[in-house]
Amino acid sequence: MSKLKTSTLTTEQYQELYKEVLLFAEIGGVTQDEEVIWKMCEEEYINELIPATEAEDRIKVIDGVCDSFVVLAQLHHYYLSKPSWEQPLYSSNHSLGYKYELDETIEGRIIEGVAGVMTCFLDLASDLADEYNFNLYKAIKEVNRSNMTKFVLMKDLVKRFGWDNNVEALAAKECEEFSKGKYKNVVANTIYHWSNDDDLHEEKIVIFRADRGNGKIIKPHWAFQEPNFDHCWL
Repeated sequence: MSKLKTSTLTTEQYQELYKEVLLFAEIGGVTQDEEVIWKMCEEEYINELIPATEAEDRIKVIDGVCDSFVVLAQLHHYYLSKPSWEQPLYSSNHSLGYKYELDETIEGRIIEGVAGVMTCFLDLASDLADEYNFNLYKAIKEVNRSNMTKFVLMKDLVKRFGWDNNVEALAAKECEEFSKGKYKNVVANTIYHWSNDDDLHEEKIVIFRADRGNGKIIKPHWAFQEPNFDHCWL
């Protein structure tokens, strides 16, 4: 395989992955929460990916690269209001400067730096995909697939718990109990999602959140699928 197909993204692949992230964010309801988006970028990039590279942990690196793409795409979209396909995916002057620029933007929450975060990040991601020998497109695609399993279709919830009037409450209680105290006051938020995607067209989707519905999205243990990177290594 050529380098272009493994450690970099084509424009088409970038657009595809970016749109998948936006669908996930739209359903999850965090697209308009500025504070949450910045915190996610700090957590995934500063607290997860950077330490993984320092420890040279290839599993945490590939996971951190993908999770960072997910949150940085949301940050990028929040301030620019749309995916900026016209921007270059990779910098013409490739150097380690991109890493420090990205660090400063996230740690300092520098709004002016957001326009370049994807360029900086994709340069870094390309280097890491080369160094750790994985297919960047396949890896991010796998994490996007996994993230969507955090959401449960109502019809599948009914199949699991039966036609009970309190099916959402029963499911939320099970999520809370399964966490063994990690998550409290779990609430099932139900939304209708309208999409051109046949799998999600006019579907009733259930999202579980802690802290009476205001906290973190809970992964329903019976539905959530962890990302499997086996097919992503070269």
